[in-house]
Amino acid sequence: MINVSLTDKKFWENEVEGYIFLLKEDLQSIGNNDELKKIEKDFYPNLRNILKKHKFTGKFGQSFVLTATRDNSLIQFVFIGMGKLQDKWNIELENLRRAIGSAVNILKKLDIKNAVINIPDEKIFGLVKPRLVRQIVLISYIADYEFEKYKSDKTLSQWKGELILCVKKEDEQVYAQSLKEGKIIGQSTNLARDFSDLPANYLTPASLAEQAKKIAVQYGLQYKVFGREKAAEYGMGGFLAVDSGSDEEGKFVVLEYSCEKKDAPTIALVGKGVTFDSGGISLKPSAYMEGMKFDMSGAATVIATMNAIAQLQPKINVVGITPLVENMPSGKACKQDDIITFMNGKTAEIKNTDAEGRLILADALCYAEKFYKPEVILDIATLTGACLFALGHFFTGLMTRDEIVGTKLQAISLVSGDRVWPLPMDNDFKDAIKSDVADIANCGAPNYKAGTITAAWFLSNFVQNAKWAHLDIAGTADSVPGISYFGKGSTGAGVRLFVDFIMNYTK
Repeated sequence: MINVSLTDKKFWENEVEGYIFLLKEDLQSIGNNDELKKIEKDFYPNLRNILKKHKFTGKFGQSFVLTATRDNSLIQFVFIGMGKLQDKWNIELENLRRAIGSAVNILKKLDIKNAVINIPDEKIFGLVKPRLVRQIVLISYIADYEFEKYKSDKTLSQWKGELILCVKKEDEQVYAQSLKEGKIIGQSTNLARDFSDLPANYLTPASLAEQAKKIAVQYGLQYKVFGREKAAEYGMGGFLAVDSGSDEEGKFVVLEYSCEKKDAPTIALVGKGVTFDSGGISLKPSAYMEGMKFDMSGAATVIATMNAIAQLQPKINVVGITPLVENMPSGKACKQDDIITFMNGKTAEIKNTDAEGRLILADALCYAEKFYKPEVILDIATLTGACLFALGHFFTGLMTRDEIVGTKLQAISLVSGDRVWPLPMDNDFKDAIKSDVADIANCGAPNYKAGTITAAWFLSNFVQNAKWAHLDIAGTADSVPGISYFGKGSTGAGVRLFVDFIMNYTK
C-alpha cells in the first residue's frame, strides 16, 4: 500500500531510498535541473552519456534506474521519460499520469520503501499547482492497486511505500487539501475496482448491497435496500424480469448524501449492477461469458463515488441508485417475446434477454425521478459490446440530448483522465426500438446498427424532466491495455469523472 505525503524540505534534503526525475527528450528535468546537477557532481559525472549509452533519451514511456551510495546506504535514481512536451495540455497531463504510474510500478518492483519527487511546472499541464498535486496523488494510489485476494503470493499488494512531494512551506496548507482529496478519489476508484474484480461466487447482489451498507454506516449516508417483493409493489417489471432467472435474489440499493445547504440541487447517479451476465435464455457462448463478472462495474462506480462524496461533502445533494441482479437462465427466467411493464407504465417487448442492463436501468431511472426529482441524472453501465467496437478501450461513450451537461462532462473528462467521447442521439435512431406489440423493444432493429445509440434511445424513455446523460463503459471498465497506472482487471471507470462533475457542479 502506498502513502503519499508532503514535505517542505528541498529535494536532496530528503534521506530516502529513491529519487524520481521526470526528464524531457533533451534530458532536462521538468521539475528542477538542480536535481541532476547534484547527481553529476556527487555520483555520476557523465550522467547524460550513461543514460544515452543505455538508450534512455527521455522519450515518453522510457524509464531507467541507476544505483548509487549515499551516506553508506544504497539509493536508486529513477528516470522517467516525458517526451518533447509540445502537445496539448490535456495530452501532456495524461502523459504525466502515466509517468507517475510508471514510477510507482518501479518503486514496487524494486521494493523501494520511500521516494521523493519535485512537482513539475504546472504551466505545461494546464492546471494550477494544487490541482496538479491532486492529480499526482490520486494517480499514485490508482497505480498501486493490485487484486491479489485469492493468490498465495501477495508480494505486490503487500508492498508498503511512501511517495513524498516537495512543496514550499508557505503553500503546504493548500496542498494538504489537494493531498486529502487526491487520496479520497484514488482510494474510492480502487474501491470500485475491488468490487468489480471480485468473482460472481463471492460478489452476489446481496453481498454488494452489504458493502454499500458498510459505506453508509461509516460515512453517515442514508441507506435503503429492497428486493423482489418491494420491486413488485413499485411495478418494476424490468428489474423483476432480469432478476427472475436467478436463485440469488436481486437487491435495489439507494445511497443518499444530503448537504446542509437549503434548496441545493440533487444529482442522481444510476449504475448497472449485473453481478454476472450469462445472457439469460439468450445464452452467451461460453467464451463470451468470461469477464461477465465486470457487468456490475457501473454499480461499483456509483457506490464508490458515493464513498468519495460522503467524505468530500460538496454543497449539493447526491443520490446513488444501483439495481443489483444476476442474469441467469432457468425455468423462471424471462423469455424472448415477453412483454414487461416498467415503473412509469411503459411496456417493452423482450427481443433478446442478453439486452438486460437497460431493463434494470429503466426502472432505476424512473425511481430516481419519482422519489428525488433530480436536476441531473447520470447513468453508467457496461451496456453494449458495440461501444467497445466503436470507441475501443480508451474512451467512454457519452450520449445526451442536453448540450450543457454533455459539454461539462467532456471538459471534466480531459482534466480527470476519465475520457469520454460523444455519440449522436439523433432522431433518426429513434424508430430503431419500435415494437409491433409494445411501446418499445429492448433491442434496436438490426438494419439500424449503432447498438450503443439505440440502447441510449431505449433509456431515454424513462427520463422525463431531469437533464440526463448516459455513459457506456463497456470498453473502459476493464482490461484496458497500455496504461501504466491501470494494470490488469478493473479500472474504476467513471469515479474520477463523477466526483469532479459533482464537486464542480453549478446550475
